[in-house]
Amino acid sequence: MKKDYSQVYNEMQDENFILSYKGQVGFVQINSLLRIIEDRLETAEQNPKTRKKVYNIATECYQNLSHHLEKHSEEIGMKGLAVFEAYQDKYIIATGNYVFKQSEQKIKEKIDYINSLSKEELREYHKQILGSEGFSEKGTAGLGFVDIARKSEGNLRYEFSHLDDNLAFFTLKVEIPRIENKQEHSS
Repeated sequence: MKKDYSQVYNEMQDENFILSYKGQVGFVQINSLLRIIEDRLETAEQNPKTRKKVYNIATECYQNLSHHLEKHSEEIGMKGLAVFEAYQDKYIIATGNYVFKQSEQKIKEKIDYINSLSKEELREYHKQILGSEGFSEKGTAGLGFVDIARKSEGNLRYEFSHLDDNLAFFTLKVEIPRIENKQEHSS
């Protein structure tokens, strides 16, 4: 597959493209990414509720990325991808990582199920997971996608790009609408 790197470069020159990271995703990297996002939000976002919501969703997305890199990803040179974009009406947080094909169907089913739930059903599903499933071997209760969906109040978008018979690149994209600051319109 031929890649047009000049197109990638031009896309990254877009003023809406705030952050792009490809590499190891661990505690240190997540904290660095979140500090950058926090700094950018502090200067670019007037509404404190939106700032908090975007920061919390970014935290969930990047932690989810860290928890779900495949077990052998370091051995085969796999790294994660984190992107943050800001537009006049929304923010976009995207993550990407390699997954083995046997994980793909489980991920699709979970996200599709989460996307099918109403706000109330999502809240109940969250309670159900906390009450019955306990913690996974990764130290999570399987709440990552659920928490992201609850906080973003929208569908999680995803894509799998197949690289070979065993491996796919999984991309998760979350859009967070900007909330108008009511104080601006009251005067």
